[in-house]
Amino acid sequence: MNLTVLKLVVSAGSFFTCLSLIFTDVCLLGRQDCLPSARSFQKKLVGSLERLFFLRSGGDLDLDEEIFDMSKGLNHHVWEYNCLKSIEALCNFPIFPKAPDKREIISRTEITTRSRRRVDAHRLLGFLVPNLSGEHLFAVTSNGFAEVWLSPDKSWRSANQIAYIRQTDLKSTTKKWDFEAVKSQISAGVYLEARKRYFIEIVYSLGGRKRGENFLQVAWKRPGKSTFEIIESESLSLYTNDSEKDKYKTYDDRLPKAHYCAKYQKSYANKYMRSEPYPSLDNSAISGALPFCDYSPSYILNPAKLDGFEKYHGVKKHVHKTYGYPYPNIDGIIRSHTAHNVFLAEDPLEEEEAWSVVEAYMETVEKSYPGKYELEDIIRVEKKKDPEKGNRYLLELAVKDLTNFDGYILSEYIFKPKDRSESLCYPRGLQWNRTADVYLILTVKNLGRWVHHFIKNVEEIVRETKDEHLHVVIFDFNSPDIDLEHVLRRSNLRNHHYISKPGNYSRTVSLMEAIKSIDDPEAIVVTIDLHLDIGSQMINDIRKHCIKGRTVYAPQIIFLNCGGSSALPRGSWYHYSYGTVAMYKEDWEKFGGFSQGFVNKTTWGGEDWDIIDGAVKGGLEIERKRSPWVYHYYHTKYGMW
Repeated sequence: MNLTVLKLVVSAGSFFTCLSLIFTDVCLLGRQDCLPSARSFQKKLVGSLERLFFLRSGGDLDLDEEIFDMSKGLNHHVWEYNCLKSIEALCNFPIFPKAPDKREIISRTEITTRSRRRVDAHRLLGFLVPNLSGEHLFAVTSNGFAEVWLSPDKSWRSANQIAYIRQTDLKSTTKKWDFEAVKSQISAGVYLEARKRYFIEIVYSLGGRKRGENFLQVAWKRPGKSTFEIIESESLSLYTNDSEKDKYKTYDDRLPKAHYCAKYQKSYANKYMRSEPYPSLDNSAISGALPFCDYSPSYILNPAKLDGFEKYHGVKKHVHKTYGYPYPNIDGIIRSHTAHNVFLAEDPLEEEEAWSVVEAYMETVEKSYPGKYELEDIIRVEKKKDPEKGNRYLLELAVKDLTNFDGYILSEYIFKPKDRSESLCYPRGLQWNRTADVYLILTVKNLGRWVHHFIKNVEEIVRETKDEHLHVVIFDFNSPDIDLEHVLRRSNLRNHHYISKPGNYSRTVSLMEAIKSIDDPEAIVVTIDLHLDIGSQMINDIRKHCIKGRTVYAPQIIFLNCGGSSALPRGSWYHYSYGTVAMYKEDWEKFGGFSQGFVNKTTWGGEDWDIIDGAVKGGLEIERKRSPWVYHYYHTKYGMW
């Protein structure tokens, strides 16, 4: 072979080598379907590389592929301290099923424990690996509520309920090995192949039992066997080895969803958690309906005259009650007034008065815009009394634009002077900004799974409202149970930033730094607590009650009893809490935020009331009313900062 031919061969070899490398990179690492016939091989190769961390850049593994640990047994996830005594309550708890209180490994499908009030429920999941081919029967018994789900393959997405027991269906207490109390306890025949993996999940809720022995038994009758047997570890394998996550109670988005929750989740059964039915009508669309008038309530403090003002007088003496129609009463929430009168945020407004004001206003709208708008319904009327000058109303009305039959929410402040010779008017400077940027500020340490919930809650709000002006700011004291940068990067939130620093938790320090990190003085800043469910209507409610240079909004939220949720409310109005406060950043800076005694505070208590003191002394009006869009979950103090 002469030199020229040799060079040609070497060049050709190099070319095809490079081509094959490019092909591998594009087809395999880039996940392109270059060879459809080799699709399964491609998936396995990519999965193997991901498990070796060559390609893992923060994304989840494919849950239908090789998340599989050959360790024997099932993942055992335990939920406790939250009074979740039914599967329905469990499924409406916001961090179920992704963030259990305990993670263990169980070697057989049987649980026996003495009754402990702290334990609510158990979730077992993994793979069933039968050693015989043929028809299998499954059976379940327990002293609570239990369901067994089995997939025809290894995918959790294909699982179906095959057996269940509910204590409400029984006439007497069930005992161990009693699989025939009700028909639903025993499955139909299920054909399984030996050495094939089948996803299995078992959920067990203890119900209302307070004493005695708690037990769950799931058994199978294998081909050729005459009796039911507890499934032992030799026929079980873990879904994932997550025992290392038990220490920090982390949120794991790779865990499968719970199929059985689909029939129990009722987030929209509570009407207040639904999105607004119509978009808001812009101020300019009806600005000509009324003349404008000066608005200066007689009860607002003059910042230059603060003689006699003492600590917490803002809350105790300068929060003026709102009167609302219709009055926000929620099934399951205690309606009786048990607090001192100064802490009752809202009283009912008479229906007759509400309709009288609305009809008078709509008459002026008709005169100014004849044939343009038609009243469909009253959504809400709020009233603030000023004994010296008159009454201010916030009208929220469902109206129809008769020119195109589109629906809108007309939401405007009007003022009715005490002097009856004067007509209704728009209070000057009290028109709310529909597109104001709203920053929800969360401060946290060591509660990463609830931070996950907060982020998902805001994602849902944005999905419902398409709100491009909603932002998230999280101040984290170096929590070991969440990679905040990674979680935010993978979320669907566009508007967010976070601050992470070491040290002991301080609500005041973290809020001050978080607010300082927001550049826009025209933005609304909102201090919020953890452990909340926030309905999407809350964001515009904040905008309506925050007027720059005029008002600060401190909504009264709902405190849920142990076991309650926003979908299944059980609790009471949180009369004394000012944990959620909203105002324009410029107003925060003008009155100075926290007083000097709270600036570096690292203990709980008083900081929220201190904000109200500062706002009142700064000449701002406090808007305080019931907010049926915010629910604070019961929680123990264990593990908190």
